[in-house]
Amino acid sequence: DDEPASWDVWQELVGVMLTLLLALMLCTEPILYCLADPDSELFARNCEAGDRLSFAYSVVSSAAMLLYFLLLSDLSVLSTRVSAYALVCVKVLPEVALFL
Repeated sequence: DDEPASWDVWQELVGVMLTLLLALMLCTEPILYCLADPDSELFARNCEAGDRLSFAYSVVSSAAMLLYFLLLSDLSVLSTRVSAYALVCVKVLPEVALFL
């Protein structure tokens, strides 16, 4: 296999895809294109160049948001496991104390 070993874990692959999407978001940011327009205000999004890229930016940012939520859902599984472990410890420790 020619692929990196870290890509066996799906979280690593999603992280790389998220990085690429964030870089693409920076390249299609409408505010950056409106900075070059002398007629628009500072940090305006409603210039002609910004309007052309607005849809592409919204699609890319939506995809990035979905990847963030995908990574966050994996974190919630870890949180559930930790919560279950803590619940078992709280229930078992009094029993261990009674045994001693």
